[in-house]
Amino acid sequence: MKNQNGVLERTVSGIGWGLFLILIGVLVFAQNKGWTNDHGWLYFFIGLGAILVIGFLIRYLLGNKNLWNALSGLVAGLALIYIGIAFLYGFGDWWPLALLVIGIGILVKGIMNRKRVLMDGETYPEKMS
Repeated sequence: MKNQNGVLERTVSGIGWGLFLILIGVLVFAQNKGWTNDHGWLYFFIGLGAILVIGFLIRYLLGNKNLWNALSGLVAGLALIYIGIAFLYGFGDWWPLALLVIGIGILVKGIMNRKRVLMDGETYPEKMS
């Protein structure tokens, strides 16, 4: 199983880097043509978020056993898409909500990882003195 997840991660990594370079190329080309109206960085956030969401979907649909790591990519991707759209369409005052969602996601992931370690019985937290 570990080898299967390793192959999946290398595949997702290759797809992600390829999409990232395509995104950069498209945005630089659009900026040079004047199509982005100086909002290229907002489109970068949206595109990067979409790449993270695609990575989550690939991991989920191909049966990655570590869904918590895949889920963190989904949360980060949706947050980046939200931030880009918020500034692009003028409701930029609401973008801090994305930070709130990311923080809650990280907190839940940390709590669930600790709970899983304790249930496995392999590692216990050190006692506080």
